[in-house]
Amino acid sequence: MNTSQQHDTHEIVIAATLWLMHRYQQTGCRKLAHMIEQHLAWMHDRASSPRLADTCRRLSFEWRAVSTATPMRPTPPILH
Repeated sequence: MNTSQQHDTHEIVIAATLWLMHRYQQTGCRKLAHMIEQHLAWMHDRASSPRLADTCRRLSFEWRAVSTATPMRPTPPILH
C-alpha cells in the first residue's frame, strides 16, 4: 500500500470511529459502546503506522469522556 492509500485508509477509519462515537452520544446504546471499545482496541493493536497508533490512543481518551458522560435522550421525530 502506498503512502497516499495508507493516509486515506487512516482518515476513513478515524472518521468511522468518530461517527460511531457520535451515534453513541445520541442513543446511549450499550451494545454500540461495547463495539466502539472493541474497535478502538482492534485498531490500536493492528495499527500499520505510529501515527495511526497514536490517533487510536487519543481516540480512546476521547471515548472515555464520551462514554462516561450522560447520553442525550434521542428526540422523537416530529410528525406533520
